[in-house]
Amino acid sequence: MSFDEPDGYGDDLTRTRDPEYDDYDDPDDEATAPLPTRNRPVLPPAPPSEWRQRGGRVWRFTRTLAITVLVLVGLAAVGNVLINHYPRTSKHTYTYSNVQRMLIAVDGNGSINITGSDTDEVTIKATDKATLLDPVERQIISAGGYLLISVHCPNSECSSKYDIRVPRSMSVEAMMDHSSDQADISATGLSAAVQLFTGRGNVTVNHLATTSDVSVTANGQVVATDVSAANLNVFAPIGDRINLQVTGDISNIQNIRVTAGQPAEVTLTVPAGGYRFSCVPVGHCTGASGDITQDMSSPVHEDQTSTHNVQVNVVQNTAKIQSD
Repeated sequence: MSFDEPDGYGDDLTRTRDPEYDDYDDPDDEATAPLPTRNRPVLPPAPPSEWRQRGGRVWRFTRTLAITVLVLVGLAAVGNVLINHYPRTSKHTYTYSNVQRMLIAVDGNGSINITGSDTDEVTIKATDKATLLDPVERQIISAGGYLLISVHCPNSECSSKYDIRVPRSMSVEAMMDHSSDQADISATGLSAAVQLFTGRGNVTVNHLATTSDVSVTANGQVVATDVSAANLNVFAPIGDRINLQVTGDISNIQNIRVTAGQPAEVTLTVPAGGYRFSCVPVGHCTGASGDITQDMSSPVHEDQTSTHNVQVNVVQNTAKIQSD
């Protein structure tokens, strides 16, 4: 069998076999790894030592543990803020009937605002601000004509504000005590006995017309406007300043008693007119012209025949009595 050689076949074969064209032994060429053969098996790389393996495992465990701890600490910090320090506000409304006397006691920050109106029901609107795990603790009992409201704030992040509408002729007693000055009480438009107590806040009484007593215990400012009562008693156990302002018609004022439990700056403002003054210690109550008990001509002056009595008990300091 024969075949025709293509043109140039022999020349290509000669050039291929010619050492001049053989580039397999070129020293500049990169070394080529020998191909595996049956007589030269390829060996796997030597495994790392036992200590290296153990160190790698310890490092991976330590790294994973550190990342886990950091994540948990971050989540715990965020959760602590959201649960224990982030305040939440909630509002509640309660309605009660057949109530003749109400007592509300709040242990915590906030305020109590009591308003008398022409109604037969007691409406309580509470606004609470507290954390998730430490909410406001409240208990309300209505029985036998009494309405008892007990409130406790577990920490300083908590506050509870009350706006209460009551019948005008209902007797009211409100107490609010806390170490801060955010515990204010006000009573307006009532015609029955009123007793108000606040540890650090201010007290405001407006438009009270009652034949019973109005009693205020406070260490802040006390403002009484248009008050007609058998007795108006103001006592500051630990307050360093008592500012009592009584305005209105002098005929509505019967007996006013101001008592400081410790040395305090006392200012009493009353409608112009004559009063029977009693100051303890003697000589520590001053008016426009010196000792108020000796003043007969100032806008607020001594009148031994008056049926309106003012008694001021101070400790060491001097009480100032002036007209409104």
